[in-house]
Amino acid sequence: MGKSGIERIGVIGIGTMGSGIAQVCAQCGFDTVVYDIGETVLDRGLGIIKKSLERLVASFDKSGGEKGISAEARDTALSRLKTILSLSDLLDRDLIIEAAVEKADVKEELYQRLAGLGYDRLLVSNTSSISITRLAAAYGKPELFMGMHFMNPVAMQQGVEVIRGLLTSDETYKTIVALCHDLGKTEIPAEDKAGFGINRMWIPFVNEAVRVVEEGVMAPDEADKCTLCLGHRMGPLTTADYVGLDVILFICDVLVAEFGSAYTASPLLKRLVEAGQLGVKSGVGFYVWQDGKPVDVNPAVKRYRIK
Repeated sequence: MGKSGIERIGVIGIGTMGSGIAQVCAQCGFDTVVYDIGETVLDRGLGIIKKSLERLVASFDKSGGEKGISAEARDTALSRLKTILSLSDLLDRDLIIEAAVEKADVKEELYQRLAGLGYDRLLVSNTSSISITRLAAAYGKPELFMGMHFMNPVAMQQGVEVIRGLLTSDETYKTIVALCHDLGKTEIPAEDKAGFGINRMWIPFVNEAVRVVEEGVMAPDEADKCTLCLGHRMGPLTTADYVGLDVILFICDVLVAEFGSAYTASPLLKRLVEAGQLGVKSGVGFYVWQDGKPVDVNPAVKRYRIK
């Protein structure tokens, strides 16, 4: 048992973020179960986790053990991980991490169902922008609720934004900070304001990168190279594709409602979302994606220009 005192973790959602969170939890020694709405979804998410672990094993072998994890550690992690189809199978968890779609009504319904089933322990949301105080009210136990916003890709990024709601208890906050450390992550405290800290800064940055592309100043891969020169590991448009362009658009709208038109999403971002081209999860965003890697710039983006 680590410093947090938590042993059993449940994760809701096995998409891009949920699969990464579940993988890290299992790797770090936690008994981990992941809930989602169907066998096909769960199988796909479990496949993502297995591929990620295989890449870590390949890195371990290539580096002579200096990087990645051993095959034995991979097998141990997978033995700690189980998928489930019923929310009631989460009731024995010390903590549940919700990583469902970034829609307040979906999250609120999940919390109400959990509370109705009798869950009364720690619950955190991986939301990137929705009010923690609002979500806590839906759970009905606001002192046991807070935000735990992981960065994508979860297995690689060390930072976790931790956000207290208005009524989050000191004990809950201390436990979640300790859990960050148990997971090998660094906590980044933020206040419960629209976009919190990271997205308040990052969304305008991404939005401006999109405008550079739509105005014909640079192609997406050229715009991404600019920030690689600044020391970033990944360019803004590649990162946006990983996060999901629909999520980026949603956060833009949240920020506009709170802070005004300076955060308005660029037209190209809106068009891509309308076309269902959402990034890695749909196979096409600013880039065309195959096996989790960008293989070309999206042809529709290449020709899109604001005159």
